[in-house]
Amino acid sequence: MNANQVEDYLARIGYGGSRSVTAETLDALIRAHIAGVPFENLDVYERHLVPSLQIPDLYYKIVNRRRGGYCFELNTLFADLLRSLGFPVTEVAARILVGRAEAPLSHKGLIAEAEGKRWFCDVGFGGPGPKGLIQLTEGEQTVNGGLYRFLIRGDDIRMQRKAGSDWENVMQFDDRPFPTCDFELLNFYCARCEKVLFTRERVVNLALPDGSKALTGKHLTIRQSGKVTEHDCGSDEELKYILQAEFGLA
Repeated sequence: MNANQVEDYLARIGYGGSRSVTAETLDALIRAHIAGVPFENLDVYERHLVPSLQIPDLYYKIVNRRRGGYCFELNTLFADLLRSLGFPVTEVAARILVGRAEAPLSHKGLIAEAEGKRWFCDVGFGGPGPKGLIQLTEGEQTVNGGLYRFLIRGDDIRMQRKAGSDWENVMQFDDRPFPTCDFELLNFYCARCEKVLFTRERVVNLALPDGSKALTGKHLTIRQSGKVTEHDCGSDEELKYILQAEFGLA
């Protein structure tokens, strides 16, 4: 990613802060990204496409066309941005364990290095993951009001979040680089397999400073300042309006 592309990408996510290779910069970039670029599976669900993971194609879709994407798209392009800014980045494949005991590899996350520490970065998880930077170390950490922790057993890493009085699993991944060619296989599987949610239902999510917006099928849920607003889109025209007005997707 050249200097002009970096500038346009940062403008796309509304980021005008520091470019220094620090944890503070990483956190600010993540928060700007998840608030500015929606998680969405419209190419998979609406158009029955297998999204390209090539950087020029992702850049055109997300920056030029102001679209979003799902984890393989968003975290692939975000990793390229971080490397262009000087952050060492490792790409890892994860199993999403929310509400289940086991699951196949179906998610892409990032491990970035800054200030001599390793940090988990994710701008492509529409679920209950941390909405900001979290250090890859054991011990409880508060991220944007949520309480999280990692359980680390050698290369095996499990992320958990506090739900009430219990800890629940969020995801599991191995602490080792995952090859790009293998991500292509996972991407194809998630875009084509009828068992995967993305092929069966429209999913659009966007983070807010104090909540979130989520469109599942034609059902819109907005959580903000402790209040929940819900609405069902009655027609395709209303759905198009909601996508534009609430998520910036034309």
